[in-house]
Amino acid sequence: NTLTSKILYIVRHGQALHNPRAEAAKAKGCSMEEFFELMRQDDVLDAELTPLGRDQAKRCFHSYFAADRFHHEKSTRRSPKVDLIVSSPLSRAIETANLVYPTTSSTPVPKICIEDFREVNGELLNGKRRSKTELLHLYPSWDFDMLETDDDVLWTPEMEAFEAAAERGYRGLAFLLLKRPE
Repeated sequence: NTLTSKILYIVRHGQALHNPRAEAAKAKGCSMEEFFELMRQDDVLDAELTPLGRDQAKRCFHSYFAADRFHHEKSTRRSPKVDLIVSSPLSRAIETANLVYPTTSSTPVPKICIEDFREVNGELLNGKRRSKTELLHLYPSWDFDMLETDDDVLWTPEMEAFEAAAERGYRGLAFLLLKRPE
C-alpha cells in the first residue's frame, strides 16, 4: 500500500460587482442586515469580478504560484505543482481561478466546475449561475460535465441555510478526496 496525500489550496474569489459598497460598509462596522441590503441593491446575475477583484487574483498568483517567485539565487523552492483546478460554476470564481493559476498549452491542468462549491445559494441573483451553454461559451477550457442541467435549477428565491451550504461543501471535498485521482 502506498500512502498518498493531496495538498488543497482554497482561494476565495476576488471582489465582484455586488461587493464594493457592502464591503466598504462592513469595514466601517455595519450590521449584517445593512451588509445584505447593500448587496441586494447592487445585485446582478452571476456577478463578475471588478477590476479590483482581477487585481486581487493576479496578486494571489504572484504571491503563491508564479514560478519567478521561487527562482531567485538563494531559493530552493519551486512553484507548487497543481494537478487539478476546481471552481464553483459562478463566473467570479472561474475568472479568479483562471487568474490565480493561468494555464497554457505547455502547462495544461484539468479545470472542472462543481456545483457543491457554490457559496450560500438563493435570494440574491449574484449567486445564480449562468446556463451551462453560456458558461461553455465563456470558459471553453473548463469542464462543466458535473453540472446536471443547463439552467440553474438549484437557485431558489429563498436563502439557503448556512448548514445546507456547509453540507454541500463537505460533499464537494469528499468527492475530491475520494473520487478524483489527482
